[in-house]
Amino acid sequence: MTDSPPPTPADAPVSAGTPPIRLCLFQPALPKYRIPVFRELASRPGIDFHLFYSADEPVKNVTPDGFKGSSITSRVLLKKPRLLWRQAQIDNVDPARFDVIMAGWNTRYLSLVPCLLLARKRGIPTIVWGHGYSKQEAFSRRFLRDSIGNLANAIVFYSSSARNRFVERHGNGHRVFVAPNSLDQRELKAARESWLARPDELQRFKEKHGLLSGPVLLFVSRLSSENRTDLLLRAGAILRKQYPSLKIVIIGAGDQEADLRAVARENKVDDLTVFTGAIYDEHELAPWFISSDLFVYPRNVGLSLLHAMGYGLPVITTDYEPSWAPEVDALQPWINGMTYSDGSVDALAHVVGAVLSDRERLEQMKANAYRTATEEYNLFKMVDGMEAAIRYVFSTRR
Repeated sequence: MTDSPPPTPADAPVSAGTPPIRLCLFQPALPKYRIPVFRELASRPGIDFHLFYSADEPVKNVTPDGFKGSSITSRVLLKKPRLLWRQAQIDNVDPARFDVIMAGWNTRYLSLVPCLLLARKRGIPTIVWGHGYSKQEAFSRRFLRDSIGNLANAIVFYSSSARNRFVERHGNGHRVFVAPNSLDQRELKAARESWLARPDELQRFKEKHGLLSGPVLLFVSRLSSENRTDLLLRAGAILRKQYPSLKIVIIGAGDQEADLRAVARENKVDDLTVFTGAIYDEHELAPWFISSDLFVYPRNVGLSLLHAMGYGLPVITTDYEPSWAPEVDALQPWINGMTYSDGSVDALAHVVGAVLSDRERLEQMKANAYRTATEEYNLFKMVDGMEAAIRYVFSTRR
């Protein structure tokens, strides 16, 4: 039996006059969706937070907002496989500046191991934070990653399942934490409530896009081959026999768009499919989510799962575990979503049809999905897990 995760105090007591924990965190980049996470971490009492993020990663960086942040550079040592070195990861191992060092658990940064060893030598406790597994998992990859993780004083996983597998291999559950990867649901909630407060405008939106009769199946993400959006279109050809008013909405852009339009034509579902292109504004996305019945992401789903559940949409995705991101931990069959036999158009159509056919159960699944995203996998619980690890390693320092 695996140990349960350590407690994650939302309001850890901080004595008056106690100096704050000076926390240094290294991340590959600073994408927009991480701003609320780091802002919340910086707001926790007794934590003086400073983020270092790479300026030369392919991910688009945004400006730190609500916390201290510094842009650093990475040096590419090898292009294939891509191996990097961040000198700042060594230069900032300084007990005069920081009490705790936290770093992304990425084995491609060759500066990570020297950083952990130097911190140990200088008496600074360390934390690594990451998925804890690879989608192309192999014994050698796992051995290397686990060995690096065991150099740190604590590990923070994105999901409970990855955390539990690690504890089964190595024990020491007291030093292994979970910060369930989450989205800031507040922006989604505001957009959702804004549209629901204007039912006449929402009705006109549905009329304009032919979404009144339904059911409506929604996909939102980049249009790439890894996501297997073509399976949704092929399943639509089967489902339309049972649901003549079916609509499939595909929101996103990418190199597969032309191919997907061709698949829609070949399967004679182009008349019931809406391609909107990319939409990034939450207020513009909201009516599409509100007007839909299910979120169908055939493969490779990640944070999009919690995005959909934040609007009360059950999620349908593959049962192929190697393609899962950590967020799939939140999915519970017949509670807030379903899985289907990977790659099978018939299986996907069958599962979608089974969920749609029981309206009472579907409404309950919608309510469960909303509760999952807003209560169980929210931003605050994510930061609780990070904070628990930070306070634990700080208590163990020499």
